[in-house]
Amino acid sequence: MTSPKVPTLEEFTARAALTGLTLTPEDIEHLHKGYVGLLTLMDRIPSHWAWAAEPPHVFRADE
Repeated sequence: MTSPKVPTLEEFTARAALTGLTLTPEDIEHLHKGYVGLLTLMDRIPSHWAWAAEPPHVFRADE
């Protein structure tokens, strides 16, 4: 997965203003931090899964 461009706090604030929501500067900082964290986690998701590397898990009701 290619890493998306992380918006600066100023860019994020400008886009948040367009939503029409009444957000405090603290709200915007908190949302920006969460958004950047989400993008970081998404960047760690592998683009190719080695499906054959692990056998499937089988759960039986009689065990």
